[in-house]
Amino acid sequence: MKSRLIRFTLFTILATLLSLLVACGGGAVAAADLPVYPAAVQLQTGEDPIADTLANNMAQDAAMRNSLGVGGKMEQMVFRLPENTSWDQVNNFFDAELKAAGWDSGLGGMAGSIAADAMASANAGNEMFQMGMWSKGQQNLTLTRMVDVSNTTQPYLILSLNTN
Repeated sequence: MKSRLIRFTLFTILATLLSLLVACGGGAVAAADLPVYPAAVQLQTGEDPIADTLANNMAQDAAMRNSLGVGGKMEQMVFRLPENTSWDQVNNFFDAELKAAGWDSGLGGMAGSIAADAMASANAGNEMFQMGMWSKGQQNLTLTRMVDVSNTTQPYLILSLNTN
């Protein structure tokens, strides 16, 4: 069950990012340049199955972009958040940090706030899985907070940065 939830979650994230492949657009930043939630611990490839899956996602994304002849890239990282960290805490932290760095909530553009509003509505009804999106120039950032179904006090944060 846990494995299926993780695979579904990661598939959803990959599908979302691939749909943003041709999204509208600043100088690009790397995922490592983005803020990190206080006391969050980055999980490493080869040491954690979620990190391994994200590494595979990035390789598949690069291969797909190469075969389609489009530029850009996707970077993903996963963090173990401090126990009982809520979505509101994560969202408020990143919203303040990212807006201070020139990022907009949602996907940008005229209808960009529609995505943010839809996410907020969906997040309100689900304590196990929440998402937020920000955009700046040719980049879109998706944050996904999910909890371990076997330990609901242990949240994780997946950061997905798509550069077009």
